[in-house]
Amino acid sequence: MELQYLKNIRTAFNPAHIQIALDGTYLALPLTRTTVGVWSLQDLSFKPLELEGHRKTIRCMSFGHGSQPKYICTAADNYVIVWNIHLARQAVSKGNQVKGKVIGTTLGCIQYCSFSPDDRLVAACCENDVIILEIKNEKVLATVEGHTARLTGAEFCPHYTSTLVTISEDRTFKVWDISDFSLVAIGTADGQVRVYDLTDGNGFRCLHQLDVEKIVRKQKEKKFIEPQPSQGPVKISSRPSWKRPDQSEEVEIVSAEDEIETGSAILGLHFTYGSQNKSSNSSSSTPSFLRHENTLLNDLLDAAPMLCIGTTGSLLQINAKTLDVYKYFDLQDDILTDILDMETVVLNAAGSVYFSQGSSPDQWKHAAIHKDEPDLASAMSAVSVTPQSSTEGGKGDSLQEGNSFEGITVLSNTPLLPNSALRSEMVKKVKEDPKAKKTKGATPKNKPGQMMKDQPITFHHKVKSSGYTETPRQTPMFKPQTNFSKSASSNSLMSHSSSSSSLGKSMDKTYPMKCDPPTECHCKIDVAERPTPINRIKFSDDGQYLATALSNKSGHVFKLPLGNKGFSCTGHNNNVNGISWSHDGNWLLTSSDDKSAFLWSKGQSDPNMYKDTQKKDKDNVAFPKEVNFAQFYYMDKFILLTSGNTLYMYKYHLEQTKDDIKRYLSTSKYKQVTSLAIESQQITAASAVNGFYSYIVMCAGTNKSVTVFDMNVGRNVRIMADVHTRPAHVICQNEGSTFVSHPSSAYDLFVTAAAGDCIKLWDLRADRCVRRYEGHQNRTYTCGLDLSPCGRYLATGSEDKTAYIFDLRAGTYCSKLGGHNDTVSDVAFHPLYPQLVTATLDGKLRLYKDK
Repeated sequence: MELQYLKNIRTAFNPAHIQIALDGTYLALPLTRTTVGVWSLQDLSFKPLELEGHRKTIRCMSFGHGSQPKYICTAADNYVIVWNIHLARQAVSKGNQVKGKVIGTTLGCIQYCSFSPDDRLVAACCENDVIILEIKNEKVLATVEGHTARLTGAEFCPHYTSTLVTISEDRTFKVWDISDFSLVAIGTADGQVRVYDLTDGNGFRCLHQLDVEKIVRKQKEKKFIEPQPSQGPVKISSRPSWKRPDQSEEVEIVSAEDEIETGSAILGLHFTYGSQNKSSNSSSSTPSFLRHENTLLNDLLDAAPMLCIGTTGSLLQINAKTLDVYKYFDLQDDILTDILDMETVVLNAAGSVYFSQGSSPDQWKHAAIHKDEPDLASAMSAVSVTPQSSTEGGKGDSLQEGNSFEGITVLSNTPLLPNSALRSEMVKKVKEDPKAKKTKGATPKNKPGQMMKDQPITFHHKVKSSGYTETPRQTPMFKPQTNFSKSASSNSLMSHSSSSSSLGKSMDKTYPMKCDPPTECHCKIDVAERPTPINRIKFSDDGQYLATALSNKSGHVFKLPLGNKGFSCTGHNNNVNGISWSHDGNWLLTSSDDKSAFLWSKGQSDPNMYKDTQKKDKDNVAFPKEVNFAQFYYMDKFILLTSGNTLYMYKYHLEQTKDDIKRYLSTSKYKQVTSLAIESQQITAASAVNGFYSYIVMCAGTNKSVTVFDMNVGRNVRIMADVHTRPAHVICQNEGSTFVSHPSSAYDLFVTAAAGDCIKLWDLRADRCVRRYEGHQNRTYTCGLDLSPCGRYLATGSEDKTAYIFDLRAGTYCSKLGGHNDTVSDVAFHPLYPQLVTATLDGKLRLYKDK
């Protein structure tokens, strides 16, 4: 993308505070105080079309939206005239007088005018009121009043003629005669752009607020930072970046204040829309559920509209879906006038900026009027901005252009490497009893690992002691019970088999892809007798159980439907911060602030396997800090844990014995396979897919970045810097569920959230943010979020005692779930039914269903 200077046009007086007209074909500005000149943008050197008819100074002008015919409205204190440009050009070619249609007389001082989308109406701003004029009948249709100060603009909704938005110097905007939804972007003199939702019934809430002044200041500072030449010996360090000495003082930063102060008041706004791309996989041979146009990808990954912002000293292109800066132009920089001659000009500061009203996304033009001309003859500078075929750094909208990607994806199509850590397996060693005596007729010794077949099982030794003379366990709160009957253990095993059979019965069911968000509260329960904060909640993959991580050093599992008592998992010595199910639903994994992670068998209250922090283990080092993430990985083959700035991967072997005494002896084993560190002080969030085989693991750090690991090669393959303004506290991947199927590219979407910032939707293939969601309150507590299995909705907790459900395509929330008495700490969608469970810090669970 480049900025090119086109032409400098002299006018009889300074038009810096007069509305000029500009679209993709024509440019109009006052030649004299009573005459308007219309230029063709194809060649500005041709003589303009002169429109004469006013007797007083022209205040404003605007082009119509249609092309056949093409209208232009000019307004002065005496008349408001509508001209047909095609008829005017024909009259000039024949030597006749150019005539326009007077639609209003003696209306007062008109400072702004605009056409309706169908070119039937004209809105003229006269002091504090808006006068609606009808072109066909040449009469005043209505007068809109209500503002307390001078109006600065009035625009019709581009989709609905009856919707009019007005802005005024009283620092308010008003929406008149609303019929349906739309968006309005309003720029202010303090350098802020605010985007509002005009949906009827939503209270015209502010969706986004963009600090253009801050963006301009950062861009200027970035431009003036120059690397200093190294002096003396070079220091080579293996320490991570956050442990290295701060060398920022050595870089001299020239502040943007040393330049000419141009300010950042918003002078013009304009949206440009891209074309809709058709997917190549929409053939009739492709199943309907895999077609691109039948999924949300068509809406999420299409070309985003660009918001063009003109200020007194710069031009910006903003991605309207993500509010990220796409391109920045400083008007004080040299601008090319001709690529061949390589001549440059400098605009310095603009008095007003007007963008083309055309809808072509390939080229957008603007007119910047100088406000620092030495005489009465002002100059209007027309500037053309044309995007290049490629974007900076390989990012941007390359995915929107339909290019194929062979980079990082969640569903990898490459085989495992010979030395990959994912090939590791836990093989239990078979130890020989040294006291065993060889008897006559004994069978030959088996090879290691070979099972003995068709041999009688006999016990020649007494049962060992229960261990009262040994070192106490790490979790002494477990009181061994030896009065269990065999029926109890068999019932436990039957519960596993019954869950497997019930899962098989439910496999023929599918999650409804076209469902409404769950908004009706059906039940409410307490997780404990006393109010206990709930940190995290998680459904099992079969949807039959709901696990909760509590701050009272325990976890609790409920069997659905909610209301059943369930069972508790007690054993940690500190707050339980995370909880995760295995894919088969038989095992539960918890992490805690006590620097440990426990593995539980479903239906049992004591852990099957845990990390002993006091026992020295050469294969498994002790965790330096609290374990803040624990998850099964690679279809339950491994376990992922994070502690400090390191990601640990373990292989394990679980063994369930039917012996009621040996049940308390830990026979399960685990061993560390690998560990990967990020360049940050601590990992704040992590995510991995366990429902299918994937090599990708993502970790967020305190340095505000997200590191993507490929566990097949055992290293990081991408670092996404400055993901949020603060460290992300949650990463949620679009994993779907066992009961739904998505296109392969849908699994590359993931969501991040940070306290004090918005929620962002990312595409892993393109390494860019595709949407942002705001409206909830998340300033201090790490509120959780979850994606619905259908991929249409995003639910999040909030500190205003409300849960929010966002429509991923709309960019705004569609439902608010109230009635909570405390902060909503986490949410979870049911994997089979359109249901949502919310958890709060006062220890309550609420189940919501669709209507």
